[in-house]
Amino acid sequence: MGDGSAFLAVRQEVAVNLQLRGHMDQQQASGKAILGMVRLFCLVAGSLLLLSSDVWTSLPGQGAFPVISLALFLIAFLASIDISLKLRHPRNLIIIVCAIIFIGSVAAHFLWRDGTIVAKARFDPGIAPFDITVREVPVPVTNSHHFIVTLKRGQYPVTSFRYFWIGYTPKKVRIEWTRLEAFNVIFDERYTATCNWRWGSEATWTMKVPTGAEAPGDQP
Repeated sequence: MGDGSAFLAVRQEVAVNLQLRGHMDQQQASGKAILGMVRLFCLVAGSLLLLSSDVWTSLPGQGAFPVISLALFLIAFLASIDISLKLRHPRNLIIIVCAIIFIGSVAAHFLWRDGTIVAKARFDPGIAPFDITVREVPVPVTNSHHFIVTLKRGQYPVTSFRYFWIGYTPKKVRIEWTRLEAFNVIFDERYTATCNWRWGSEATWTMKVPTGAEAPGDQP
């Protein structure tokens, strides 16, 4: 009788363990299915947002689409982690390392594309100062750097324009600003961009090009 009771107890314990293991396996399978759907959704949604930003450039908030797409792709990366394994498992470690590399590459790209300020000036009429910045941004497609001229009052943009040349990047940039509503940006002492503006109305941009010299890619 004692042996029979012990056998029944062991049998019941095995059955309970099998039931618990089955329940855990079911939970893991359910978790994997959810992560799979999240991964698929992020990949599809991120791809559609990138496509929309290239095709429908007039959509509201279109400028934020690439950033949202990158965030969705990152979530898809992380959703590839196998929850049934430890984080230190080689498979999960590879995914985590790839995600870190992805984040670092994106951050470096945005910092690189943000460019550097190569010239700036301030005009203070006595109420609130106006600032001009000329930002130099590398663009491999044109084999040159672009120059974004921006006039701001505080944090509020007043007017902005982009100048670039194909295969040529000016080495020296300076600003002439003797009158509030007109300023010049001079590139390599050869090209003179002039902006005439008035608060509340559109600005007029002109570019003086030396005879026989190459005109910039963007013309007002």
